[in-house]
Amino acid sequence: MLHTFFIFSFLFFMNFSLHGVSSNLQQNPILSKGPSLPNYGTKDFANSIPYLRPPMLNQKATIIVDPGHGGHDVGTQSVTKPRYQEKSLNLVTSRYLRDYLQYLGYTVILTRDEDIFVSLDQRASFANAQKPDVFVSIHYNSAPSAEAEGVEVFFYLSKDNKIRSQKSKKLALAVLNHVIAESSAKSRGVKHGNYAVIRETNMPAILLEGGFVTNAEEMQRLKDPNYLKMLAWGIAQGIDDFLKKKKK
Repeated sequence: MLHTFFIFSFLFFMNFSLHGVSSNLQQNPILSKGPSLPNYGTKDFANSIPYLRPPMLNQKATIIVDPGHGGHDVGTQSVTKPRYQEKSLNLVTSRYLRDYLQYLGYTVILTRDEDIFVSLDQRASFANAQKPDVFVSIHYNSAPSAEAEGVEVFFYLSKDNKIRSQKSKKLALAVLNHVIAESSAKSRGVKHGNYAVIRETNMPAILLEGGFVTNAEEMQRLKDPNYLKMLAWGIAQGIDDFLKKKKK
């Protein structure tokens, strides 16, 4: 009975907190009011995540979630109309990820929670000041070839801090494995990346590219909020898996 109470309480919270995703980004189809908004009814949520457990409020870890781009920096965008801007996909996915991680009992801080520009230096400095356990930057990809597709995760390979690099790689592998298991997307693997937000941060840090907006078939999936939820849930599970193994 208590388990049922927690589940329905969380479903109500998700419906209330995420319904306003489109408040200040209505120019983008995925964030506009109407049928493109996700339905957080019990059936929909249960189908996406059928094995949720009651909230575990005793977690101690803090996680920084970094929605890439924002404001005048739109990132990449789809080649087909209507245009889907990366900055909006990043923010929607990051909000899903935040709520899933909070449900699992973690403290989560976003580097931005609205359509504003935050510089790379500001993102890294902010993350370092919070002293979190994990940093995850959310992005979507593009390529000259329309055939490019799939999910890839980057970590920074540092010569000066090999321990952090090893932890970041383990985090990247855990996240990629769970994302692929949830979404059935093509895996492009774990790679080294010299990106400022994962290079200048002090904690285990990764940058995830959740798919190619320049691939028509993959973009069709990215338009579906339920697919973004699957990606976010996979990321959340990977982080959870990494942090639990870290404690052992």
